[in-house]
Amino acid sequence: MNTQSQQTKVCFLFFVMWLYSLPMFYSVAAQPKEKNTGAINTWAVTATVFKLAGETEVRNVKLNWMQREDANLYKIYRDSNLIGEAKGNTYDDYDLAVGKTFTYYVEAFKDGKKVATAESQQATTFTPSGKGKVYDNLNGKYITTESSNKPGGMKIGNLYFSYKIENTEKTVDGQQLKGWLVTESYSKTGLNGSWSTPRELAFYPNVKMEGNAFRYNPKTGKVVLSSHYEDENGYTAAKIYLAQITPKGKLEVGTMERPLGHDSRDQSLFIDDDNTAYLLSATNTNSDINIYKLDASWTKPVELVNTICKGLHRETPAIIKKDGEYYFFSSKASGWYPSQTMYTSTTDLAGEWTPIREIGNNTTFDAQFNRISKVGTTYGVWSYHWGAQRKYKTPDGNFPRISIAAFNKGYASMDYYRYLEFNDNYGIIPVQNGKNLTLNVPVTSAVSGAKGVKADCITDGASLDSSTYFQKSSNATIGTPYMFTVDMQKKARISEINLSTRLVNGSEAAYKYTIEGSPDGKSYKMLVDGRTNWQVGFLILNVEDPTAYRYLRLRIYGVVNVHKGNSAMWADGIYEFTALGIPE
Repeated sequence: MNTQSQQTKVCFLFFVMWLYSLPMFYSVAAQPKEKNTGAINTWAVTATVFKLAGETEVRNVKLNWMQREDANLYKIYRDSNLIGEAKGNTYDDYDLAVGKTFTYYVEAFKDGKKVATAESQQATTFTPSGKGKVYDNLNGKYITTESSNKPGGMKIGNLYFSYKIENTEKTVDGQQLKGWLVTESYSKTGLNGSWSTPRELAFYPNVKMEGNAFRYNPKTGKVVLSSHYEDENGYTAAKIYLAQITPKGKLEVGTMERPLGHDSRDQSLFIDDDNTAYLLSATNTNSDINIYKLDASWTKPVELVNTICKGLHRETPAIIKKDGEYYFFSSKASGWYPSQTMYTSTTDLAGEWTPIREIGNNTTFDAQFNRISKVGTTYGVWSYHWGAQRKYKTPDGNFPRISIAAFNKGYASMDYYRYLEFNDNYGIIPVQNGKNLTLNVPVTSAVSGAKGVKADCITDGASLDSSTYFQKSSNATIGTPYMFTVDMQKKARISEINLSTRLVNGSEAAYKYTIEGSPDGKSYKMLVDGRTNWQVGFLILNVEDPTAYRYLRLRIYGVVNVHKGNSAMWADGIYEFTALGIPE
């Protein structure tokens, strides 16, 4: 990434990461498409407990699994009892007893013959204690009134410390210079209004410092600052900056050069269970990812451990460790627009990793992956919706969109929820805006799908980049509206609709659409009018109408390139249509 927009992105990103930091201070298409997820070494299911909006108990479970090329149906079991079937890769289990642990697994079938059984996972329902702050993934705002004045920064000894690196101007020897200023402040309580005046630790004029983060090294008692370091003009220095700070003391630079001679751009640190630190670095002009072992101070690379994701041009590298497995996450370079998050896993950093796999959905829910952090007992994924930088700005601009990740024996899943409740005792409690009313329900289309794809693929729950999507067949008239009718099987009051559409990076396209509801399949009422829509990839649509409907009608009027404004029907493709709400 070597453009001015990238520098702007990183500067903004650091500010938002600081602002939103919680426990950790860090800063025509073929259809269906061929999957490129590689062989499944261990096929597993993940089980994540969640609330429904308006509930107080966490008594629902979302299941995910990797779709198999040798299967066309999945049967879902709870405590060895069959509870449902699916064609996609997800299933919701609602209204469970509270305070109980359930065991889930999935069986895969091909034309009626069982071909595999997934590794199981347990989930425990509970009633959360205490109230947490609730975050709205639609706009990046907290919607609760609970006080946010809790200790911030890092607690080191008897004091809290706050470290910042900011792009600012400073007078040096009578000259006004712009550069990066590193400061420290401290507090006895860590609460707002209690911090000391920031103390300057270092100032670097006429340079670029990106991907800045502070980490506390408990063995040395010092704080480590890591950055991608560039000269003021150009993007070819490709150095790593690593320094350690003694609280109330000085800053010592350990590295300000290419790690072991390799170019280094997007970077992050990973700290293993034994306190060994590793540098993750995009190298070979952002083509590959290098993993370096650092010395005990975490400021000097001493060994190139492995090179992964060769030739895949991944960025924002991050690793999390869970139950002895390492999971590497990254995003795709796509400017300000969303992209599919990918991951790979291993039991040995220096060993063989699984083929890179998709996670979440094809647009990371209209965002770009940035980091993953453990919060309490849970794992949150912070991705960034860069709405303010696009040609057609989104109303709420730039903000993090937070997902929940789950893991099981090398398999990882990641889900969107409208709300996230941050609970001091548990971690992140996902809150779904109603039951999924459309999962695995019948769909009819006014036109046939390309390559024989059936319309019910838009309700199978699968929306990865490689998932099957519905595209008008080649014999359908180009440019004319086409329509889906979704039968939810029973009447329900709808609170939210999500629409996942195809996205070709570099030629991002907006869908012009309407969504109508009907109680009887005869008389329809407009619920969402998106004929002037310019947002791409993943739409979160509020529905205020309190009427109960059984049928929903999605009409597509056109697909338009957001950069040029011309028709992009070649990019047509509906991955998923999801309605959430309360069934009668």
